Amino acid sequence: MGALATSLIVFTVLFGGAMFGMFLRSRLPEHHLSEESKRVVNLGAGIIGTMAALVLGLLVASAKGNYDTQNNEVLDATAKIALLDSVLAQYGPGSRSTREQLRQTIVHGVDRL
Repeated sequence: MGALATSLIVFTVLFGGAMFGMFLRSRLPEHHLSEESKRVVNLGAGIIGTMAALVLGLLVASAKGNYDTQNNEVLDATAKIALLDSVLAQYGPGSRSTREQLRQTIVHGVDRL
């Protein structure tokens, strides 16, 4: 389902809910329409909004933590591979085939990522 279809569904549900609320308002007894009842409803909506913001904030923080962890692991692996290549280069021309095999392995690993 595309973004446009999702947007239309959300709009339709919200608009339908608003229309149902307008219809229901005319059917409610008068004591449900008092200022105190309105304040309670506003307070409940505020609490729900605050909880939703907290949950979204925690979700974003968790996703960022996972991204940072993976990023640090990739950087660490890259540094270790560069060190290994440097050490192999010190062995001279005899390690050329090993270094070439290491490069090919890294290319295949990067393609998988």
